[in-house]
Amino acid sequence: MIRGVLIDLSGTLHVGGKVIPGAVESLKRLRDAGKRVRFLTNTSTKATSRLWQELLDMGFCGESSQGDEMMMMEEMLLTSVLATKQYLMKHQRRPFCLMEDVSDFEGSINLSPPHDCVVVGLAPTKLNYENLNQAFRILLNSKSDSPKLIAIHRGNFLRDTDDELSLGPGGFVTALEAVTSSSTDETVVMGKPSTEFYQSALWPDLKSDEVCMIGDDILGDVQGAQTSGIGTTILVRTGKYRAGDESKVEIPPTRVCDSIVQATDYILESEEANK
Repeated sequence: MIRGVLIDLSGTLHVGGKVIPGAVESLKRLRDAGKRVRFLTNTSTKATSRLWQELLDMGFCGESSQGDEMMMMEEMLLTSVLATKQYLMKHQRRPFCLMEDVSDFEGSINLSPPHDCVVVGLAPTKLNYENLNQAFRILLNSKSDSPKLIAIHRGNFLRDTDDELSLGPGGFVTALEAVTSSSTDETVVMGKPSTEFYQSALWPDLKSDEVCMIGDDILGDVQGAQTSGIGTTILVRTGKYRAGDESKVEIPPTRVCDSIVQATDYILESEEANK
């Protein structure tokens, strides 16, 4: 039986400021059915406080239909940016950040030079020649024995607000690896599909085969969850999904659904069938 549900945000519940039809109601149904829910996101273009406010504005954080519990609370939100912050604090790093917004780091992380590592997120206004060249020089010249290149995530593309696909940070991470003759194993990836990120999202009293992951990314959401031992994976045909994605991995997802609505149907109907 599925008791815990991990859900991707962008592309699964919303695209930009547009809510996927039926997404809010689906969360209500899961919460009303007693399912534990957590939200995992690789979103790195905005601070956690801004992301949370946008979710509030889209209606994801109201009460359940029973009126006694919030559908989404801030502690249910796990972000790759906050995972990166914890890593930098733990290892006392001084990063050069290719990020749109570093306010999650301010006051906790030393952002001043000399830098000993480079952090890359999705940063449309920062991923220019000047900044990439500075990152290249830091990676070449850093004397640190610790990993020098840190990817908030390395997704290659995403579904943008104009409903077209746009570049993610993955290509820029790969470019920096190539010009510094670094292997992918030397890069620390903080968000999905990192096993450490998934493991941090699990409930200590639930077995991994009692947990389901729902997302639109065949690699980050499905394959990442499978590698982390999560028992059920559902790929939705929204967001960055492209026809045939399910055949791109060795182990197919448990289910492919049109959207979060049908994914919720599957979870709740599976519970009824097992009674």
